Amino acid sequence: HKKISSWTGPTVIMCANLMGAGVLALPAVMKYVGWLPGLTLVVVLALGAIYSGSLISRIWTIANHRKIEAEKYGDLGRFAYGERGEKIVNFITYFYITIVTIVFHLTSAESLQTVFYDVGGHYCLWQYSTVVALLVTPLAQIRSLVNVSYLAIVGAGTIIGTVIIAVVRLLLNGKFPDSETVLINTSGGDIRDKVNSLVLIVFSYCGQAIFTELISSMQTPEDFPKSVWSSTLTMMSSYILIASVGYATLGNLAIAPVTAALPSDMWAQVASVLLFAHVLIAYIIELNILTKGLVHFWKESFPLPGSNSGPAKPNQIKLRNRLIWGLSSSFLVVMSFVMSNVCSFFSELLSFAGASGGIATTYIFPCLFILKVDQNISKAEARLCKCIIFFSCIFSAVCLVNTIQDIFQKWKDVGPPFFCNSCAYKRQHHLTPG
Repeated sequence: HKKISSWTGPTVIMCANLMGAGVLALPAVMKYVGWLPGLTLVVVLALGAIYSGSLISRIWTIANHRKIEAEKYGDLGRFAYGERGEKIVNFITYFYITIVTIVFHLTSAESLQTVFYDVGGHYCLWQYSTVVALLVTPLAQIRSLVNVSYLAIVGAGTIIGTVIIAVVRLLLNGKFPDSETVLINTSGGDIRDKVNSLVLIVFSYCGQAIFTELISSMQTPEDFPKSVWSSTLTMMSSYILIASVGYATLGNLAIAPVTAALPSDMWAQVASVLLFAHVLIAYIIELNILTKGLVHFWKESFPLPGSNSGPAKPNQIKLRNRLIWGLSSSFLVVMSFVMSNVCSFFSELLSFAGASGGIATTYIFPCLFILKVDQNISKAEARLCKCIIFFSCIFSAVCLVNTIQDIFQKWKDVGPPFFCNSCAYKRQHHLTPG
């Protein structure tokens, strides 16, 4: 397989993959916690993401020095805790990536719906979701992560363009009537919303599930920390910008994604086109990782029987691999279509993704792994890792319960699975601020 020649390649992939769904929810997060806690958490969790990335890089390096191959996140689990560790890590990691692909499918459909709101505002969200499924299926046949990295350059550019348009339009539009901001939100009536808003910030930095594959795809894996630092600081700067402008102009009326709060004009459509392109590329990156895992599962579970005519020819093997990849990727697209319409609530899906696997892959697993494999870890760092594991487990459990309750409440208050959710429906039921 081709290797990524420079550390800038993984940087672009991480920016394209992580930025988008998370950044667009930050103004809505700010309204639940206020200026000071919101911006502080964006910075603190950025430092946490950098530390997490450095841990994964250290663990991979230790495994490599011991001549242990680690191409997937689950391989680090096997290295640290054996076959059982690999199975647990693989299950949680791929479950998390699955939820993220559902988020990207939903975001793609909503972006496409906004692009055509003036001529297709009466069409249901599930109809736009069908178009997304038809578009992404052939693109999901890209199998090399090196080829995906070229797409990621476009993906990174489109999300930066989306953020710039959103910031400029919000500033030009000015403070929304009757909107309010607070330094610290001390109201006690929305504790569940406050808790779930924290996991949205965590989700904004979650991407560690693909770090192992990125490291193993590099010609110089020792440069991976540079990718972590550069991508995380880029994301943090973008997050502070969109969170500050979005909260200053929308205040307590902020919604997620923030692009849904832009005035309905040409620039809103341009932002939606850019967002659609970005999310589609991020969707393809996640599908690439997920499909590789599913193909590996099929090959391990159902190996080809031996043939009396001798070993299979290279062309037969190539055709079989393409068929398995095509069926696996198509299955994942159909699954994403179904689940994104069963739960078509953006913030709740993000919270569920963060609580169910994002916290584990970002904080719990790296700390568990480094405690097990690094014999030279200092006592202070060991205590730090144990504290991170303890509080992350509690936070994840609380957020997961809250999110599930919120989803059931949304089904009751907003609409059941596969409800129409057209632009006209959203305006009629005041699901946008303007």
